[in-house]
Amino acid sequence: MLEKWLLTVGAVSLSFAWGAGFMWAQGGFTPTSDTSSVAQPVNPELPMAPVGYGNATPMPSPSPAPIRLKPKPTATPKLVLRQLPAQPRVGSSLPSSTGLAGTGSPPTDTPPTTTPSSGAGTQFTMATFNLLGSSHTAKGGHSPGMASGVARMPGALQILAQHQVSVAGLQEFQPDQRAAFQRQATGWAMYPGLSMGRKAGENSVAWRTDTWDLVKTGLVDITYFNGRERPMPYVLLKNKATGAQAYFSTFHNPANIGGNMQRWRAEATSREIKLFNELEATGIPQLVTGDMNERAEYFCRVTAGTRLLAAAGGSNDGSCRPPKPIGIDWILGSPSVKFSDYTVDRSPLVRRTTDHPVVVTHVTLGAAS
Repeated sequence: MLEKWLLTVGAVSLSFAWGAGFMWAQGGFTPTSDTSSVAQPVNPELPMAPVGYGNATPMPSPSPAPIRLKPKPTATPKLVLRQLPAQPRVGSSLPSSTGLAGTGSPPTDTPPTTTPSSGAGTQFTMATFNLLGSSHTAKGGHSPGMASGVARMPGALQILAQHQVSVAGLQEFQPDQRAAFQRQATGWAMYPGLSMGRKAGENSVAWRTDTWDLVKTGLVDITYFNGRERPMPYVLLKNKATGAQAYFSTFHNPANIGGNMQRWRAEATSREIKLFNELEATGIPQLVTGDMNERAEYFCRVTAGTRLLAAAGGSNDGSCRPPKPIGIDWILGSPSVKFSDYTVDRSPLVRRTTDHPVVVTHVTLGAAS
């Protein structure tokens, strides 16, 4: 029995050895020239996002959400105001406040009177600055020969620094330009900026955070091209050194692009005049900036319908005498505001940066009227 078992094991071993030798002789242990492998699934490559989008940390959204008051159906629509609380700094809470914003209750069309802070004699420099939107310098735009909005942002910041501007009303401020501003403009804040979507931020107020604290914010719906409404901002800022407060607003009324927009410019001006009078009733001085796309027409209507004065000069005592020379980019202020060193900058740097002049003026806040 043992002998049969040994013979069987020997036979199996001999067969295995013979098979291995045959495979070696045929090259069975050497890789052939066919080295193909089964392709593994990969995730599709996504297109890159446009430069400047989604790269910056967005500013916190205001809370509570804005409240829109629908205008009554009248021949001239009622002004729509949407008041919003100031955005707190990181780690701080919203101060309790009354008046234009921060109460958490629906706003009224007429803001209650607020006692002005002291600080008469507070001085600073401000500007109105149409940045030339990125879409205008893209292929098919109105200014395709100029650099992109993002590429022009360093020049815009240089202009603000050269004039020592601490508050600026910015127009044609498209999302990629806002993102570039947020990345590059050290020591600046803006509203609405990136905080409220694409349309709301196209007109933004920007300020130096070493000079100003944000107190309150608000938006007003202004008619734009073909009557489509755009929310445009106003903010209440407090000077860190003196405690003086002032409202700052900025607007862009429609130009005659794609048709005659006079009807909608007139309606936009009417809504702006209503806001100016409501802010003036608070007793806090206000400064207005904007590309109004009108010259004498805008000046005469605003100075006839409000107590505001233009930094460029001119007068209106029942007989309107606009300033000369006159442009479409405006800075106006309360009667208690004193303007000096009014400058229309058309330097080579400005011409490389935008298709508008940059209008700058020195401001002194006087006693509230």
